[in-house]
Amino acid sequence: MSGVQVRSQAKGADSESPSTPKLGWTLDELARSLGVSVPFIRLEVKRGRLRAAHLGRRVVVLDTEVRHYLALASETGRSWR
Repeated sequence: MSGVQVRSQAKGADSESPSTPKLGWTLDELARSLGVSVPFIRLEVKRGRLRAAHLGRRVVVLDTEVRHYLALASETGRSWR
């Protein structure tokens, strides 16, 4: 990925260890990590550009989907804003 990175969010003692890969992102975590709004992430899911899964009431985006989305965005030069 050319210059686009996803930052992990560490939160106290409950956070995963650095050696454990992050498997999924809530919309709030993903929006904060990418520096965009939650409504924008929801819109990208609705447009079909970003795939998400429902786990009960929670919406989760798999890390592999995030990486795929970012790779496509950097390849096409698509503007996010």
